[in-house]
Amino acid sequence: MSSNKLRNVYVAGKRTSMRLEAAFWEGLEDIAQREGLTVGELCNRLAERVEAVDANNLSSAVRIYVLEYFRSATPKPQASPYHGMAVAAE
Repeated sequence: MSSNKLRNVYVAGKRTSMRLEAAFWEGLEDIAQREGLTVGELCNRLAERVEAVDANNLSSAVRIYVLEYFRSATPKPQASPYHGMAVAAE
């Protein structure tokens, strides 16, 4: 059984189905709320970007967008003299 959840959203006035993992649905809902949009409005915007983000379909564009959104909100790690060095496990 798939862990993906199928939901319907309206894009360009037409109902379409998207199958995403629960974490991506939660991320999409969180982003929509932060940006003052509905999930449908956000999906409409993403549908226009499918080719721009090098995605094959809307579900892929959503996954890429959610990842990029939260990645850009995450502070970059501080430079460390140990950065890039492999550490052996004991």
